[in-house]
Amino acid sequence: MGKLQNQVNRLTPEVTIKKTIFASVMDNGFWERWIAHGIDQEFILKNRGKMTNLENWVEKLQEKALEHSLVAKKLQDSGDSLQSELNYRIAALYYNLIQWVYPEPSGDKAKWYGLCLEQFSLADRVSMDKITHHSLMLDGKKYEGRVRIPGTTPKGVVIIVTPTDSTKEEMFTYESDFARSGMAVVSFDGTGQGETLIINGHKADQASWYKLVRELVDFVHNLFPKLSINLFGCSSGGSWAIEASRHPLVAKTVAVSPAPRHLINISLPDYFRERLHNMLADFDAGSLPVLDDVTEINNMLIIHGGKDLMVKGDDLYELYSRFSPEKRFIVYEEEGHCCNFKLPEIRRRASNWFKGEDINDI
Repeated sequence: MGKLQNQVNRLTPEVTIKKTIFASVMDNGFWERWIAHGIDQEFILKNRGKMTNLENWVEKLQEKALEHSLVAKKLQDSGDSLQSELNYRIAALYYNLIQWVYPEPSGDKAKWYGLCLEQFSLADRVSMDKITHHSLMLDGKKYEGRVRIPGTTPKGVVIIVTPTDSTKEEMFTYESDFARSGMAVVSFDGTGQGETLIINGHKADQASWYKLVRELVDFVHNLFPKLSINLFGCSSGGSWAIEASRHPLVAKTVAVSPAPRHLINISLPDYFRERLHNMLADFDAGSLPVLDDVTEINNMLIIHGGKDLMVKGDDLYELYSRFSPEKRFIVYEEEGHCCNFKLPEIRRRASNWFKGEDINDI
């Protein structure tokens, strides 16, 4: 740590925010994640050149959030629950993107995240699915999560393992797609994420993640003792999904672009490394699992982007080769890390995999 840690300690949140916004203007790839999760691409093309400082970042995103919230209320009043829910969730996503730019888990970050949660709550109220909220207390740390049960009898359960620097609210399309396929869906903020970090103040570390993923499987089994339990995760979430699949109650797992620490092939951008210091209990120790002996892990579907710069395909395939059967390895040759532009298709394939159906029938 030493020199690097001292350099980070001297940085102010304002410097990290400026670096983050500079990356959003200069790096086209910056926006792929957010567009994939529901931020409007036309809005970004029109406004990214105007969102060059914190004031404009907040102003433009807040305008869009308020627009969707107003549409959601009108749709709610007219009885269109489905579209009302969607617009409330998109409004929440814009508020989530505002809070995301703040590196420190307090103050303005907490304020904007509170508005994100408020819109999500409004969406939950109009949803035709049954949505409940839950807390887990593990080793003195409080984790917040949600369970979504579709109107039909669930065909199984999917636990969404949220990746680093994300919140469960950002992953709302994953939740809705899996629920639409007939699965009950469980998603919790891990340490260093969402409510667990911003509201409850718990930074990420390996030990907490090891504990959480195992306890989540037990929690889900207690809720749904007769249903199969499946795991889905992208990037670091994919790594923890693989680790959690060691649990004997897990039926199947899908990991998209899993990124265990020993396979990460590039240096992370400065702004992202600086953000991580506000999420991790120990930056040098990190919060990713050690995936050494995986020979006992079965029923694994790995999905990789052929243009992934973070994890080399050969390295990931070598890890995959050590899993027990049944297993599948799918490559989207034109996709990068997390296969952002194929995620709806990937979620359909994952649903089929979980239900024992043909993953090519999409």
